[in-house]
Amino acid sequence: MKPSSLAVVVVILLAVVGTALYSPCQSQNQAPRPVRSRTDETLDMWNEIGNKLIAMARDFPEDKYDFKLQKDQRTFAQNLLHAAALDYVLIRRVSGSNLGPDFGEGDNPSRDVFKTKADVLKFVQEAVADGANVIQQQGDAGLDKTSKFFGNRLAHNSSIWTFAIEHSGEHYGQLVVYYRANNLVPPDSRRNQAQQSQHGHGMFFEGLLSIQGFDRQTSFGSDAVNAEN
Repeated sequence: MKPSSLAVVVVILLAVVGTALYSPCQSQNQAPRPVRSRTDETLDMWNEIGNKLIAMARDFPEDKYDFKLQKDQRTFAQNLLHAAALDYVLIRRVSGSNLGPDFGEGDNPSRDVFKTKADVLKFVQEAVADGANVIQQQGDAGLDKTSKFFGNRLAHNSSIWTFAIEHSGEHYGQLVVYYRANNLVPPDSRRNQAQQSQHGHGMFFEGLLSIQGFDRQTSFGSDAVNAEN
């Protein structure tokens, strides 16, 4: 490659990198999108953490479902069952109905009731789906209503949903530790890594295509000059 060609290649690569760095800044300067309803915002947060737990329940090896780091901790399966059960406790209070399967008293269902990975996965899926349906059906007005909360007090439903979401997030974090302790990568981390890899490869190949196009043009130009000479 001629020195002049190399110089242009460097310029192209710098332009590609500059575009990547400029894009976030450009989006920050754009006008923000209109605010959505509180129902939609709550539903998004509910589904986001719920789907992460569902992905873990589906992905984690069944022969490790009873894994735990300390003897006084919940196992992987028990964490999922507890998160889903507490969701149902709160869903039932907000909806005023007895939604969901019978999992006994409290919010720590026995593995004798949910014996297999499929049983646990189904329970988590049902809790997420039933909660999402209640949020949608009650709408913004439902978020302003009050229900009986822990500590024998009333609380706005919006606060109860936020508590449930935060609680699921705590157990999601615990399960991430269980993944790492078994030298496994959580599904959401794998997805993020794949997206970052695809973005990087896309920009790299875009740069290569630009370089190849330039080289072809340079080659044609050189042939034309040589023909004239």
